[in-house]
Amino acid sequence: MAVHRLHRSILSLKSWLFTPATKADRFGRAAEVHADALIIDLATREVWSDWSRKRSKQTVVLVAALVFFAGNAWAQENNAVQSQSVATSSGSGEANDTNAANNPAHPLLTVDLQNYFAPSPEGFPGRIGNQGLLRVSVPIDAFGLHQFLRTILPINTTASVQSGPNTAVGDLTIYDWVLFKEHGTTVGVGPLIAAPTARGEVYGSGKWQAGAAGLVVAPRNWGILALVATYQHSFSGNSSTPVGQLTSVQPFVIRNLHRGFYLRSSGVWTFDTFHHVKDIPLGFGVGKVWKGSNGDIANLYIEPQYSVFQSGVGSPKWQVFAGATFKFPTGKRQMER
Repeated sequence: MAVHRLHRSILSLKSWLFTPATKADRFGRAAEVHADALIIDLATREVWSDWSRKRSKQTVVLVAALVFFAGNAWAQENNAVQSQSVATSSGSGEANDTNAANNPAHPLLTVDLQNYFAPSPEGFPGRIGNQGLLRVSVPIDAFGLHQFLRTILPINTTASVQSGPNTAVGDLTIYDWVLFKEHGTTVGVGPLIAAPTARGEVYGSGKWQAGAAGLVVAPRNWGILALVATYQHSFSGNSSTPVGQLTSVQPFVIRNLHRGFYLRSSGVWTFDTFHHVKDIPLGFGVGKVWKGSNGDIANLYIEPQYSVFQSGVGSPKWQVFAGATFKFPTGKRQMER
């Protein structure tokens, strides 16, 4: 019965709005149009012009899957009759806004533009490593479950390439949290899949990977405690690249200040057997949140991070993490807490 209702909801979509992923300034306006389906197009020509035809087809398949779930989310949001809830604990409006901006599972359309700058990584003194991240997260209600679908596209600059272009797209990762809430704490768990969209082994694994992702978020009046963890293992792909696995653990500590300012620590602990890299950074940074009259949220932050443990060529001793997060209301949606 649930599958029949989902099928019927997709067939009822009459208006489809395509928005390129490279134009973050258009996301807010696109959400205000209230089309039946809003598609974040990750396959724009500006980003993918140098991709091979085979990997472009793989990407289109994954993006089509994202469109399916996003379209279902927008159809349900437009038909919802209850007002949007705020996924934060009780407290002042200012604290709630800051928590909403930093909560990785807050039920708003979320676009993250983030960057890790790493000078002189292990084995490459005087060179620079860099990773940019485009992350799009969409809240979904399907099959009676609250979900959060997240898509991550890295753009990697490697220090190992000495001449010629050394920046390329990495592996595309998608995971879907199913969310539960108990006593003010949100718990999420769901499947993960990663596609070998990287141009070469230095930029990605060269393998299809599958695994799981989970999170725990505990909002408080003073800030947020959270943990995001992922595990993925290769199962198919380029036979010349090694079989491996990637585990990441990201503890969050957010301490709210006044007027939208806050302190943060959010280093990602990485255990990568593909490239034989282990890295445990600790960070301390600051951020600022703004909230618009229509509910849009902007969050800017910077966080230097120092690795208390590192192992493997290319691992950073220290790095600077910086980014901007934008969250947009997508219509009236129901999130029972």
